[in-house]
Amino acid sequence: MNRDDTAYTIWLSLGANLGNRGETIREALRKIAAIPATCLWQVASFYETAPWGKLDQPGFINTAAAVRTSLPVLAFLHECQRIERDLGRVRHEHWGARTIDIDLLAAEGQRFDTEELRLPHPYLTERAFVLYPLRDIAGRLIVKGKTVAAWCEEPAIKSQAIELAAELDTPWPLRLIAAIDENRGLGIEGRLLAHVPDDMAHFKSLTAGNVVIMGRKTAESLPKEAPLNDRINIVLSRSLPALPGFIVSNGLADLWQILGEIHKAHPDKTFWCIGGGEVYRELLPYVRVAEITRLRGCYKADTWLPELSGFQLDHEQEMEQGSFQRWLRIDRERNDNGDIS
Repeated sequence: MNRDDTAYTIWLSLGANLGNRGETIREALRKIAAIPATCLWQVASFYETAPWGKLDQPGFINTAAAVRTSLPVLAFLHECQRIERDLGRVRHEHWGARTIDIDLLAAEGQRFDTEELRLPHPYLTERAFVLYPLRDIAGRLIVKGKTVAAWCEEPAIKSQAIELAAELDTPWPLRLIAAIDENRGLGIEGRLLAHVPDDMAHFKSLTAGNVVIMGRKTAESLPKEAPLNDRINIVLSRSLPALPGFIVSNGLADLWQILGEIHKAHPDKTFWCIGGGEVYRELLPYVRVAEITRLRGCYKADTWLPELSGFQLDHEQEMEQGSFQRWLRIDRERNDNGDIS
């Protein structure tokens, strides 16, 4: 993808302290990535911070993001305000609790000083919960004559309580792996369509040592009390109380908490959704990379993989029975050259 010469960078601060704070911020980032003429460029780590201004409220999770957009600044601001409304933001009181807060911090080559918008943000250099995440993605950005990294070393900033949150810090924390036929068929009566040695080796090479997430039927199809070796096995089920060898998650909110704890302890592990059909449908909105084994021909199937809308084919490798395909979400982070990373 070629870089758009009309695009420029806007840096944002996001925060939430009501409800499922981390997932609310991730959903806000997914919606920002869907704004027309806009690319979500970078996302900082998530930070746990004490309330600011009005102290009798829950703590916040905060992060920063950078976007590349061709929209005028005020048009982009209005899109962010729409996202706040969509996610339940109601502006009852200044500095009060809120479901989601999206602030524009700075815009490349532009300044504003109006009642509607001031850029750079007037409080940018006063708040650790703004500066620390911003340092992750734009430490050399100059604000009021100093870099963001230098502002973070000011005693008044270092004295503020802030720490890395035990939260997943990406809008799309999951990867998906599946084998399908030419009709997108996945399986029949709880079984795979075919046992293809190359596909089995491919599956093992990608998921070994990582985390696999599956539905109840997939979990129960494995040998009794013997989940996949050398992997952390999670079963997503709202009715299953326990299953030997598995971590049981009873819903998405619970799943994000489990994955956040695993990520904190094992930051190098990746999270793989491995089926079946219902779990693929439920988790696809949170998938960044899909590894698909495309089998030649059509099989009798009763379960199908949803369409990978919002993805594009990145790589394909032929094999005897078909091909291995890698699909990447279109709204994904890019490197400083504008290339896909």
